Amino acid sequence: MFALLFLSLTLNVVSSVGVIFINKRLVFKAADYPFGTALTIIHFVVTFLGCVLFAKLKYFEPKWLDWRKVVSISIAFCGYVVFNNLSLLTNSVTMYQISKILCTPVIVGVERFSQGKRHSPGTLASLFPVCLGIIFTVWADNEINFWGCFWALLAVVANSFYTLWGKSKQQELGVTPMQILTYQAPMSALMLFICIPFFDDWHKLTAYKYTSQSLTYIGLSCIFAFGVNFSFFLFVGQTSALTMNVVGYFKTCLVFLGGFLFFETPLSVMNVFGISTTLVGLAMYSKAQLPPAVAPPSLTSVSSSGATGGSHDNSGKESAV
Repeated sequence: MFALLFLSLTLNVVSSVGVIFINKRLVFKAADYPFGTALTIIHFVVTFLGCVLFAKLKYFEPKWLDWRKVVSISIAFCGYVVFNNLSLLTNSVTMYQISKILCTPVIVGVERFSQGKRHSPGTLASLFPVCLGIIFTVWADNEINFWGCFWALLAVVANSFYTLWGKSKQQELGVTPMQILTYQAPMSALMLFICIPFFDDWHKLTAYKYTSQSLTYIGLSCIFAFGVNFSFFLFVGQTSALTMNVVGYFKTCLVFLGGFLFFETPLSVMNVFGISTTLVGLAMYSKAQLPPAVAPPSLTSVSSSGATGGSHDNSGKESAV
């Protein structure tokens, strides 16, 4: 059990971080394939085929759903993925990752105003260094541009609403991530195919000459993208909230570090201060989201229970102390 959990967490870290660098360095630059929407469609098709394969291998049980109930979440899924790819295409890795972190305060705000959900003082306090760090990091980014900011803002909105909507939709339909992904992926691919001319340069896309190198890079991107979804399916429900927060925090640090090492992101005092402040805020937020520790029973209660030979729950069954 431990070996499977460790393997799935490792796969998630490698896939989540790797797909960012593969897309930015190999697909968009080395293969000169600047078609974020087309790449997303290919990802969706491969993801669907992967879901079918793993369903055949009995890794999960497919569930019949009314496709009309999945249309809305598939539209949100389109925006969630394609805007992230376009943000990565037009921004530096640092700007791309910092915009994803911005989803945290946005989600908190949406939950507060649309659902009336109140967060703890610790959660609210953690948002200050997160937002402050984001401001400094964006201000220090030398590659900032209009289209990069435009796609990043759309990605933030899409990420935030898909995160909230996706969770409630899964609960409403009573499905696992892989079960609903089997429907989302092909429907989203079809929707995006219609939208290609609006997001990608259609003439350049149709004239693009695929080579063995570009196909290898695109295929590698697809494998890593599916690895993110499949690894999540493997470890969901098998680990603690603390482990999930630490893994997420570790992935964020790796993305920032990779941006400096592999993409020659310039280092400046403001840049380092912004990223460091953001990471401190994320650490505070992660700690605030952890469930409170359960206090151990006092010696008095233990002695009292031991004297009576045990305690009884509401069903009348004896439960050991």
